[in-house]
Amino acid sequence: MSKTGTEDRIGAYRVVRVIHAGVTSSVMEVVDETTHRRLAIKQLAADRCDDSSERRKFAAEAKLGLELRHPNLIRVHEYVADRDQPYFVMEYFAAHNLKLPLVRPNVYPMPPHLRGIIRQAASGLACMHDKGWVHRDVKPENILANRSGEVRVIDYTIAMRVRSGLSRLFGGKVPRQGTGTYMAPEQIRCEAPAPTADIYSLGVTCYELACGRPPFRGDSQQELLSKHVREKPIPLKSRDERVTPEFSDLVARMLRKDPAERFASLHEFLTALRPIRIYRDDPDPNADKA
Repeated sequence: MSKTGTEDRIGAYRVVRVIHAGVTSSVMEVVDETTHRRLAIKQLAADRCDDSSERRKFAAEAKLGLELRHPNLIRVHEYVADRDQPYFVMEYFAAHNLKLPLVRPNVYPMPPHLRGIIRQAASGLACMHDKGWVHRDVKPENILANRSGEVRVIDYTIAMRVRSGLSRLFGGKVPRQGTGTYMAPEQIRCEAPAPTADIYSLGVTCYELACGRPPFRGDSQQELLSKHVREKPIPLKSRDERVTPEFSDLVARMLRKDPAERFASLHEFLTALRPIRIYRDDPDPNADKA
């Protein structure tokens, strides 16, 4: 990042504010000085730029974003392999992530049309799966929803290609990566990435969004991961009596320990979701235009 006068700049973009400052990268709202268009930039942290592995992973994330094209996936417009500090330019989507209404509901109310939000998130992830990718970090923090109920799935940092053929059999274990609260049992066991792991993580997300808490908690990371592998979750309808039995059963299927017992794809999940209400007092889903 360079400075001109009192302004911070990245290439041809003027930095408006830092949206998120992480350990390995930062996301900023910027303005294209030529078109006056608002955009977002993700930039690799300065102290990671000498690490060739970090640069490769960052470039891979950017290039995946350039490849994916779906209205519910955050869109990457450009990757700049800057020698000093690489960055990529994304669409700017003015919205909060869905974790904020869960932890600070008085400040960040849950956007309306929860069913539509889930549908859009699943549609975006289904596109990733159709292209041969697994997100591997599906959680409320990585789903943005604005006040109109429009959704973007974000953050392809640990996404991986689905292995096929001999690479699936002999490719070895993958790193245990993800967020403990949302990780599928096979992800915890470091097995080859598959779309069914994202289906599990989306199921955990649906559970939490519907009743306000995830299916499993633990006093330690080890205890939490052990519950994902061994413990059956309390039915969603038992957590919140407003939830319909049909939606509770739908989420329970997403949370099966055996990936073969979950939905075969998110397309199948979306078909099953179509006629179902989340809450008993929801309107007829056939009239849901969210």
